[in-house]
Formats: sequence, structure tokens, C-alpha cells
Amino acid sequence: MFRAILSGNLKRKSDVPDNLSKKLCMNEQMEAGIRMDSLPKYMVHLGDGLFKLVNSFLNETRVHIRVYTTDDDGILHPSKEGVSLKPEVWSSLLTALRNFPALEDPDAVSVIKKNVCIFNNTVDSEKCVTIQRLFQRKDSGYKLVPERVVLKGDQITGLCASYSRIFEHVKTSLLTYTLGERISNEIKKYPHSGRWEGWDVDTPQGFEELTNALYKCLFDFLSQNITILSKTECIDCKNGFVFNMEIHECVNMSKQQKFVAYFEQAFYSIDWDALASKFVKLNINKPYLRWFEEDLFTELDTEKMFIKMEEMIVNENTDIPLSCFEF
Repeated sequence: MFRAILSGNLKRKSDVPDNLSKKLCMNEQMEAGIRMDSLPKYMVHLGDGLFKLVNSFLNETRVHIRVYTTDDDGILHPSKEGVSLKPEVWSSLLTALRNFPALEDPDAVSVIKKNVCIFNNTVDSEKCVTIQRLFQRKDSGYKLVPERVVLKGDQITGLCASYSRIFEHVKTSLLTYTLGERISNEIKKYPHSGRWEGWDVDTPQGFEELTNALYKCLFDFLSQNITILSKTECIDCKNGFVFNMEIHECVNMSKQQKFVAYFEQAFYSIDWDALASKFVKLNINKPYLRWFEEDLFTELDTEKMFIKMEEMIVNENTDIPLSCFEF
């Protein structure tokens, strides 16, 4: 995230007619039949018809901040008033909102990851901001697009306060949906010879072997990203201090401290296509990969999995029992 004071013209451009909003990227089946008295766990009401939710669409996971309308039957429907954010942009947006000088600077503007802007609309000491998406043009310039949403007072507080709850669902969706869909697509690239048609699918060893392979692939990508981040975020390394390495933050931090500091960013930085490709390439010749293609993720207890993943990274041990899977 970086902060920038944009031109007055750009700020005026934040007022774009709603009828120009692009088509919503929403999973309609996922959103069907939702009522105020039975909101799913991945959806948080922020007040005045505004919701924050985790959504999966076209193999991707997104966090939406969106206004919903209610029909005569009390069913909620997404409107075009809102923004759809990548998980890493959503996380940086919350950090920016917590530090946004809405009351101190009436002209404050923040730009997050060259993807979304925060404009200050605060009047009479009541916090009010507009969040609006940015789009990169072919000439490498940026322009504001109609995708936007307005948040006031308690809505801003609620958005930030619900971070932990939404993050849990983001992690689950990235693993079971984003990665799961990529693994399915990767498997389709390999011809199915049919030579394993008579294999006994009730044998549990195959499932255990696949889950163990998935663990090790995820461990490799996460631990590598955490190692890279510990170097790139080290203040001494950034300043080019090559002597007295023993005093560097990247050297002095324990593995537990590095995990706590960098896990979220490392998780968002995973190349899911590369992970899926590696996993399938290593296991495509095993007969049970195609049999357990769907069960591999439907049987996954992600909460226990992330606890075990932390143990593996902190202890550098890939042989921890896989008790987070239900057979």
C-alpha cells in the first residue's frame, strides 16, 4: 500500500453514474436465497444494507463490500453499488482505513496497491469515505472505474472489526476453491488412460498419500514466501547494510515470529497455478488422484490444517501426522 495525493480532477471523477457500473462478478448460486435472519458465516452486515462477504467466481476468491437490496419475500440481492477486491488488496485496504486521516485532512486520498482508492467525504465530524476501483490502461496509466461504494461511521468500524472472521473464510476459499479448481483443470491436461478402472477406491492409503503430498507442496510454497518476505521486509537489508548480519531483524526473528509477521502476506503471494501444476505433476501417475479429485477438498478441515501448517513451518518438520483430515 502506498499513499498519494492525487489531482483534483481525479477526485472529481469519483462521482460516476451508477448506470455505468460493469457486470457484477458474483456467484449467483452462492447468493441465492439469503435473508437477514439467516446470513451465512462468510457474510457480515455493516448496516444500512451494506455487507462484506467472501465470494468465489471463475476460479478466483474475492472479498466484496457491497450494498444489497431486499425483495418482497425478504431475500437479499446484490446491487451494482460495491467493490470486488482481491484478498491481498482487501487486507491492505483495512490497514489504510485504520490510518486514514478522515477527520484531520478533508482532501485526503489514499491509493492501495494501484488497485483501489479511498476518497474522503467526511462532513461535520462524521467519518465518510468512498472506496473506488482503479483500472490500468494499455498505456500503463490508471483511471477510475464506476465500481465504488460509500462507507460511513460505524460501517467503517464494522468493516475493520470483522477482519478475523472474514480472513478465516478467505483462507478456506483460497485453498478449497481457488486451488481446488486449478488442480481439477490441471488434471484435465493429462490424458486418462483408463488403466486404473479396477482400482479399489475404498483403500484409504491413497487418500492419505495425496493429502500428505498436498501438505508438502503447500509447505514448500509458504515457507519459501516467508523466507523471502523476512529478507525483503528487513529494515537493515532494505538500507543495504551488509555487515553485522547478526543484528539484522531477518536473522534475529524466531521462526514463530516470522510466521506471525508474514503468514498472511506469504499466503496471498502463493502462485496457485504453479502449486497446482507441481502437485498434479508429482501425483498424476497415482491411480487415486482422479478418484479423490473432489473428496480431497470436501473432506478437508482447513482450521486444523492451518494449525498443523504453522507447526510444520515453525519446526521445519514435514512429517507431522495429518490428523486434520477426516477419513
